[in-house]
Amino acid sequence: MDNFESSSKLDIREIFAILYRRKWWLIIPTIIVTCIAYAGSYFLTPQYDSETIIWIDKPDNVSRELSNLIGERRMSREELYSQQLALQTELTSQNYLSQLIREMNLGEDLEHIRQATKAREDHPDLSLDQVKEILLVDALRERISVTFLGSDQFKIKVVSSNPGECRDMANNLASILEREKAKYEMEKILDNQDFTDLQLERSEFEYKQTVDSLNASRARLNQFQLPENITDESNRLEILSSIDKVSLDISDFEEQLTDIESELRNYNLAVERIKYSDTVIELKTNINLLLTNYSRMMEKYSWTDQNIINVNIRLADNTQLLENMVEGEVLKKYASYPKNQQDLIARYYVSKENIDILETKKNRLEASMKKIDDRINLIPRLESEVNELANQVESARKYRDAFKSEETTVGILSERAKERTKYKVIEPAQLPLEPFWPSKKKLLVMGVILGLIIGGAVTLILEILDNSFKKVEDIEEDLGLPVLAAIPKIDKLNAGI
Repeated sequence: MDNFESSSKLDIREIFAILYRRKWWLIIPTIIVTCIAYAGSYFLTPQYDSETIIWIDKPDNVSRELSNLIGERRMSREELYSQQLALQTELTSQNYLSQLIREMNLGEDLEHIRQATKAREDHPDLSLDQVKEILLVDALRERISVTFLGSDQFKIKVVSSNPGECRDMANNLASILEREKAKYEMEKILDNQDFTDLQLERSEFEYKQTVDSLNASRARLNQFQLPENITDESNRLEILSSIDKVSLDISDFEEQLTDIESELRNYNLAVERIKYSDTVIELKTNINLLLTNYSRMMEKYSWTDQNIINVNIRLADNTQLLENMVEGEVLKKYASYPKNQQDLIARYYVSKENIDILETKKNRLEASMKKIDDRINLIPRLESEVNELANQVESARKYRDAFKSEETTVGILSERAKERTKYKVIEPAQLPLEPFWPSKKKLLVMGVILGLIIGGAVTLILEILDNSFKKVEDIEEDLGLPVLAAIPKIDKLNAGI
């Protein structure tokens, strides 16, 4: 028993001797794993983050009513967490994210349109724009977070693979938050002041609102001005004629589809839904992009402009290509059917696709035509609105100045009204210069640690499997014979001795 206990004890020098003897089994795996980890970092998609810090203003030199409304009590940790959760929920709500998508024109890249087009195959009752927004909102919610830095500051953090996009998203979210909170804060302030303060606050707010409305109306007037070749009556007639032609084409294809369905019933054929290949989905995505270009180009070019003609030519070519590809898909799926039945089924799917494309084209043309008409009809009204708002600005200025002289305390409230909200950006989001993931330093450290673990495991296994004698005691224990002499290891021979 004593011999067993003594033999089971490890000598530190023996451990170091083992490690030295097996050193290459430690060094080589460590080098290999570290190199693999470092090289692998170049194949990972880098992720950037950008954050903006917002300060929650809590003024104390305000009227008694406003102080009671805002309160001065320090929030507990639970209240801070609740407020953080509320802000997180608010910033990732459909309202905020929809505004962010519109302001930054998100989801217009080819990859996102392709994903939306593919997803729409499983949800044909939804439009392409609806599917795009649903996918975008779900993706954005995973990339936005809110963290409080105390009771009066918090940061909005956005993660993206594009450094410029995450910076712009953080700044735009802060702007949307200020805008939405401004509405709520103004209503809250105006509803909780006495008559004098309320009137001053309202006059200041109304003046600012009137000035903003005047500037917005002037901007809208400039925005809604269209070139003469777009507003020309001949251009409108060309577009209306094209819409009528598309409607006739839809009627023709619907009649063909009715006849085809009748023939299918005669053959007792039940047409199943085809799951198109990625190539067909890619082509349908390109057709959707061409149809989307109508609404943009019709506000810049006349219907007979070469740019519009080129889009129509490309649309016709892609539609013909889609027909050929759909026919190919049908022939694959129904290869065992007779030739006449295959052709009938192919005509059925081709007609369905043509109807879908033509209806989308008609909807885009009608929407663009309505948009042009609305802009043409809106210009006289906008000009009248600008003149009327200019008069209202002058009247609101006099009204505000009159109330400013009523009380000294309302000066503070008027400054509050000008600022519009107590949420202020104190540090805008900056362009991230380096990704936060993957971290090459961390990967190197992890590679070294993992390499050492693997090397240590290999060393341990080799040492366990090694049956050679390493000590005199091992020989005596295994053979049961005493060792009479031992020759030491001679590293170098001295020829002179």
